[in-house]
Amino acid sequence: MLKTRMKRLTDRSGRAVARLAEIETSITGLADDDLLDLADIFKADPHTPIGDMAFVEMARRNISL
Repeated sequence: MLKTRMKRLTDRSGRAVARLAEIETSITGLADDDLLDLADIFKADPHTPIGDMAFVEMARRNISL
């Protein structure tokens, strides 16, 4: 039973990491205008994971709101 649970947790963690990578790829693939729109949505609370990703990408592209 412990082996089954550990395998399930490992599988779940792997899927979560893959999904996070997909989200990061989606954010980096946005056009500048769309990235600015996303950052605008999260500007009131930029300490969310998606907001942080958007602001990091904006800094990388040297664009701002």
